[in-house]
Amino acid sequence: MTSGEKWAAEDGWSLLQSASTEPTHGEFRVYDTSLRTADGAVLLALDAAGLRHVLVPVADEFRAVHDRRSGGVHLTTRPLIDAAGEHQFIDLACQKQHLNGVFVHLADEVLRSLDENSNKPFQACRETLQRWRELLDRETPNVLSMEELCGLFGELWHLAQISEVNSQGIASWQGPRGARHDFTVEGLALEVKTTIRRDEWKFRVHGLRQLDKSGDAALYLCAMRLEVNGASGQTVRDLIQRILQAGVDRRDLLDRISLAGYDIREDSHYEQFRFDVSDTRTYEVAGAFPRLVESSFGPEGLPSGVSDVQYTIDLLASPTSPLQAGALSHVHAALAGVCNADAPGSAI
Repeated sequence: MTSGEKWAAEDGWSLLQSASTEPTHGEFRVYDTSLRTADGAVLLALDAAGLRHVLVPVADEFRAVHDRRSGGVHLTTRPLIDAAGEHQFIDLACQKQHLNGVFVHLADEVLRSLDENSNKPFQACRETLQRWRELLDRETPNVLSMEELCGLFGELWHLAQISEVNSQGIASWQGPRGARHDFTVEGLALEVKTTIRRDEWKFRVHGLRQLDKSGDAALYLCAMRLEVNGASGQTVRDLIQRILQAGVDRRDLLDRISLAGYDIREDSHYEQFRFDVSDTRTYEVAGAFPRLVESSFGPEGLPSGVSDVQYTIDLLASPTSPLQAGALSHVHAALAGVCNADAPGSAI
C-alpha cells in the first residue's frame, strides 16, 4: 500500500503501475488517497488484469449494490481482506482500459465530492457515475483531422485565458453547441481561426454568417499561427488540465469538447501533437474588414440555386490593421463577464 497527500487519481494509478510486483488473481494493489470516510480510507486500486478501481469503505451492513448498466464502468460492493481483517467497500471499477482517460476525470470528481462531504459515499459514487454515463457509453468517433485539431486547440487556448479570469466564462464557449461564433456573450462575440502555414495569413470562412455580427454585438476575429511539435508547446490535454485547474466544471468542459469532436478516450493518439502559439493577430470585424455576409448580395440575397458559400480571406491583403496587443485581453475579460471590460475597442 502506498499513500500521499490527496494526489490526483492519475498520479495514484501511475505509482501503482510503476510498482515492481504484479497483483495475482483476486488481489488488488492499492493507493491510499488520504481521504477518509467514517469507515476508513478511500483507496485507488489496480487488479490483476490492470483495471482501475476506486474503493470507498462503507459499514459492513451496507446494502449490496450491483449497477452494471454501463458496459465501461460498474458500481458494485465487495468485501476485501487485509492485515486488519475483512472490510466492505463500494467498488467503482473501469472495465475497459481504453476508457482510462475518462475514468480518471470521473474518479477525480468522486474524490472531490468525498472531500467535500464524506458522510454520503454511495451518493457521491452513484451521482457522479450518472453524470458521466452518457460519455462513457458513447460510441467512439473518428479522430480529428490536423485542421480540426488545430482549430480546437485554438479555441481551448482562448478558453484557458477566459477561465483564468472567471471559471464561469466557459458559458461563452458556444461554438461546439452550434452557435454562429466560437465565443459569445451579450454585446460581444469572438471568432477564432488557426493556421500552421508560415508564409501566409489566409483562412477559410464557412458560410455567410460566420463573420456577420449578431445585431449590435461587436465581433472580433483572432487569427493564430501555430507551430506543430516545436521546441516547446502544449497538447490539447495540457490545455484541458489548465482549464480544469482554473475551476471550470469538469463535466461541462468535457461535454463541450466531445461536441467539438474530441474524444478523451483517444488521448494517446492526440498526445503526439504539441502546439506552440507563435503569433496572434486580433481584428474587429467591421468597416472594411474583408468578408462576405448575406447583405453583401443586396436585398435579393444569393442568386437562385447558389448555396453553401465558403470563401478565403487574406489578412495580409486586408485594408484593416490588427488591433493593439492589449485588445485581446480586454476581449477575454468581457467574455469572462468582467463588467468593466464590455467594450474592449474603447481601451485599444
